[in-house]
Amino acid sequence: VLMGAVVNFGVVYNSARIALAERGRELASLRVLGFTRGEVSYILLGELALLVLLSIPLGFAIGWGLSWFLATGMQSDLYRVPVVMHPSAYAFTALVTLVSAVLSSLAVHWRIRQLDLIGVLKTRE
Repeated sequence: VLMGAVVNFGVVYNSARIALAERGRELASLRVLGFTRGEVSYILLGELALLVLLSIPLGFAIGWGLSWFLATGMQSDLYRVPVVMHPSAYAFTALVTLVSAVLSSLAVHWRIRQLDLIGVLKTRE
């Protein structure tokens, strides 16, 4: 469970860091134009929240399908493995995903506060 939580955090954190790296100059430009830190964070972290909320039900469906595929692939004439998923398993995985998304967003929010506004003003395009 701990290993799954760490992997989950790493995936969410990496996607947030990649989005910040791709749009760092644009977000800093918005700060120079007068957007507050909260508004700039809302742009990036709102996208992260939307992706996380859409990925949870999709992950449930893919996980159940993979479990069903493995269970039917392992059955033979001697035994059969039933696919049993308790609602508490879904709730726990959703909770772990949401907690890792919140922790990742806090770390990325701190990075957004450290954007180089002077560097954006100096560049010429």
